[in-house]
Amino acid sequence: MSWVQLSAEVSGDQVDALIDALDEMGSQATTQQNAGQDSYFDLAHPAEPKWDRQTVSGLFEDRGNHEVLLSELMAKVDFVKEVEVSLLPDQDWETAWLDQYEPIEVTPELWVYPGWVTPEDSHKTVIKIDPGMAFGTGTHETTRLCMRVLAGLELDACSVLDYGCGSGILAITALKLGADRAVGVDIDPKAEVVSRENAHYNGVASNFAIQSAANVETQTFDVVIANILAVALIDLAPVLVKHVKQDGILILSGILLQQAEDVVAAYAQHFVFERVKESDWVVLSGRKSLNISHT
Repeated sequence: MSWVQLSAEVSGDQVDALIDALDEMGSQATTQQNAGQDSYFDLAHPAEPKWDRQTVSGLFEDRGNHEVLLSELMAKVDFVKEVEVSLLPDQDWETAWLDQYEPIEVTPELWVYPGWVTPEDSHKTVIKIDPGMAFGTGTHETTRLCMRVLAGLELDACSVLDYGCGSGILAITALKLGADRAVGVDIDPKAEVVSRENAHYNGVASNFAIQSAANVETQTFDVVIANILAVALIDLAPVLVKHVKQDGILILSGILLQQAEDVVAAYAQHFVFERVKESDWVVLSGRKSLNISHT
């Protein structure tokens, strides 16, 4: 059996109506893709697609009725001015989707694997994270940079706070690299569910906890990680500094190269940062000190 795919680009407020129309027509699979913002916009909205412009696609059995399907869709959604019609060969769609994801090398000894791939024996530390709705599967530079910094630390017996934990990948990485306990904080309820599942999947659930920002307000940690947007890192500076123990480590990511100086300035009273770069992104890491000279 072959397939017909109908795709149209619409504004965010038109997405639901287009999806409803495709579903009413009998779409076998309806998908949404970013058609506007930089993909990093997803970090701010890990649970649901909220792009300003989206490409919505519906998949139908090919019964030689392409024009009928197109006419029906255009009649249902008059705000759509152009629809792309694609003829697709038959295939195992689930397998095709799974095949897009391969193991990711963070360092020669630290890898991220999707759950359906068996790790190689030579890969010492493996984090298993399936692609899902919560941000953080190791594919983005910001996540890999944080993991790389963690891999270079001595984490034995350390406590870790992952602020804006998403999928929980950074907290899980810290635990598998020797940390004693990790706490994740996230405002997204879906991230909370996914991170708990991932901790269980990686065998570290007993050392991982999700808490609210209010619950950790008075707690301090040996290592604090925040992989979020630069503007949020600046706003949260007083909060994150407070959570780092004296002589503890702070790791900040989600920062474009041109944003780094503004983020550094927000923490300059307590931290001198080292920087690690990849592509257009930078991660900052530094040890907390009470006596930093700014001469």
